[in-house]
Amino acid sequence: MSVDLLLITWNRRHYLEKTIECLLSDPTEFNLYCWDNGSEDGTQDIIANLDDPRVVERHMSRENVGQAPACFWFFERAQSDLIGKIDDDILLPEGWITQIAPMLRRHPEFGLLAGWVFQKEEWDEEAAAHNIVSVGEYRVLRRMGVQGHSFLGRREYVTKYAVKPKGHGLPVDQTQMSLDGLINGYPLPIIFLHNMDDPRSPYFAYADAEGITGQAPLTARKHGFKDYDEYAAWIAADAKNTLEYPFELRLKKARIRREKSLKGIVKRKLLRYFPSSLPYL
Repeated sequence: MSVDLLLITWNRRHYLEKTIECLLSDPTEFNLYCWDNGSEDGTQDIIANLDDPRVVERHMSRENVGQAPACFWFFERAQSDLIGKIDDDILLPEGWITQIAPMLRRHPEFGLLAGWVFQKEEWDEEAAAHNIVSVGEYRVLRRMGVQGHSFLGRREYVTKYAVKPKGHGLPVDQTQMSLDGLINGYPLPIIFLHNMDDPRSPYFAYADAEGITGQAPLTARKHGFKDYDEYAAWIAADAKNTLEYPFELRLKKARIRREKSLKGIVKRKLLRYFPSSLPYL
């Protein structure tokens, strides 16, 4: 049974050419939905000229509207029981879908499952052992949520937890999925991805750029890194944190934050409609 995938891209021709070649060389059955966010570097030409029956729909936006409109467009069109999103700067290994899809279909406990986007040498199963859980015959490195670069999940779950995002991220509330008991994370044996937008990648397109420019990785711009060495060091630290930081502690902290947020919402609503309730809050 096939899965439905969404590919969102914007001015990433240098990466997209390699991503598409890698993706379509995989004989796995899937349906690909493509959304371009107003590219002006020839990326739209690549999307328009794709010649593969698995490419079922393309949308060329006039401007960069971010991820949310593209995701909701996809959610309305997807038909498979399993859906996912892939990034335009990730090289996906052959067979990643066939490893994840049976897990999701067999066990409703799984939320979103994805691959390891860090460097291969940063993977350490022993260091991650305390965060690895077993479900039936499968093992997963559990996380509060996975990045939106290569995941698959049940369509009913993805759409149930779809939210209006505060920023540019994936509009799916993975934290709430984890709080509700679903298991997000990385299946084992680990699926190694190649992130071309990592400064340590030989395909990195901005190695000679001066500073963190407007076309630089979104994460690098978001965190205000001064140079790519600093950004690369942050990625390495994030990989280590992903392995070592106890999942149960993350879950506990997330629950506390959600409870505080909920109390704040209730308080604001009470004050709006019942101002006299202030002394009791």
